[in-house]
Amino acid sequence: MKKPYLFLCFLSALSLGFSTLGFNANADVKKYEEEVQKSQFLSRHWDESELKERFQNFLSALQKQEGIEDYIVPDINEDEKETIREFFRPYEKKELTYVHTKMDILNQVSGTDEYNDLRGIFKLKFRVKEGAKTIEHTVLMHMARLGDANGIKWKIYKIIWSDKGIDVSDVKLIQLEKPKRGEQVCIMTTDAGVIKMRLFPEQAPVAVKNWIELSKQGFYNGTPFARVIKDFVIQGGALDGSGDESKSIYNGFFEDEVHKGLYNFNGALCLGNNGPHTNGNQFYIVQKKNVNESVFPNTSLPANVEEKYKEVGGLPELDGRYTVLGQVYEGMDVVEKIAAQETDKNDAPVENPVKIQKIEFQKYR
Repeated sequence: MKKPYLFLCFLSALSLGFSTLGFNANADVKKYEEEVQKSQFLSRHWDESELKERFQNFLSALQKQEGIEDYIVPDINEDEKETIREFFRPYEKKELTYVHTKMDILNQVSGTDEYNDLRGIFKLKFRVKEGAKTIEHTVLMHMARLGDANGIKWKIYKIIWSDKGIDVSDVKLIQLEKPKRGEQVCIMTTDAGVIKMRLFPEQAPVAVKNWIELSKQGFYNGTPFARVIKDFVIQGGALDGSGDESKSIYNGFFEDEVHKGLYNFNGALCLGNNGPHTNGNQFYIVQKKNVNESVFPNTSLPANVEEKYKEVGGLPELDGRYTVLGQVYEGMDVVEKIAAQETDKNDAPVENPVKIQKIEFQKYR
């Protein structure tokens, strides 16, 4: 009965001896998170091009289930490698679309050569087609650039963070359609001309009711477009500091109505606010003929909305935070004329700001 026990002791001692002599299976495992950074770089366009191509190929390998070993650093332990494989496994054989890559932090570390001294925190955005839905995913990863004179590749050594996925399926866009016969439309007469707008009472009922009733009370009559920014917005109502910012038919501020189907396209009529649920009577009309496409990777907009922005212009950077309640369908030339006024450093017209004469409502014919 003592022999097996002695044998096990011998094996344990042998194993300990191998470890002491450097034969431990984990002896070559590298602790990337213990590295010391000696400088930080700005990720340049050639870095971004390299990363874009690398991860387009990565998504292709996932979709074809070709394996991703070439994209994982070779010198972390097997459990850490499996964690990375496990994260991406659900996306194998799925219809994947590349959206965006960005190296948000790029460091140089000490203790290695110039072929292997770059590390970074990397953002990957991609879309997955799941039946009728399209889901956008964002993942942050620790990356290492490894290799030698024959070639260098960016590889993953840790998943830092990921979202749960955002639904970016195409939406029905009604905002830019012409009014239908019998639809109630808004006619705003200004010193510069007439602006005609559709309203969206089904999508923003609280805001539209407030707009209509305040207008019928004459609240906006004689008030100026007091904030004007060319190629951005023209803004009216009680702006900050007037004391009437909270005036509404609801006896104070009211809630946001951000609808997934209404956007800050050129000509959109929206409510201004000072933070969540601080809508009163402030409003703005978007005046932006083109769009800054560089904001798209950070907005998670449906593909058909992005395409519409490219077609008509607007301010996608404002989406999700302001209530859209209407859309100019006639009179954008007047909006542009108002936006062209000379302004001071506070975006206020220098002299004779354009004023609203009256706002009326009628059935579209």
